Amino acid sequence: MTGIDLDDITNCPTGHRCESCGAAGNGVTVQTATTPLGVMCLSLCPRCSASSVAPPVAVGTAVRLVYQHAGHLGIDLDEMAAAMDEADR
Repeated sequence: MTGIDLDDITNCPTGHRCESCGAAGNGVTVQTATTPLGVMCLSLCPRCSASSVAPPVAVGTAVRLVYQHAGHLGIDLDEMAAAMDEADR
């Protein structure tokens, strides 16, 4: 499958809190992060979003977030892996 934009956040819900530092309030936005497990979407506050350091995420949480992001994109994990492989070429 070609042409999948793994960074598309159109259907990703924005959380009420930053998934990195826990700050709540205005300015929390959704961004994607690419990991060896796949691409996940994260709700981040402006400060964490601007950081060059990726937020710490436990492996179990990362698996869940990758799976959820695939669902937001309307694809399964095999299709995500294929799109990641294609992007690496």
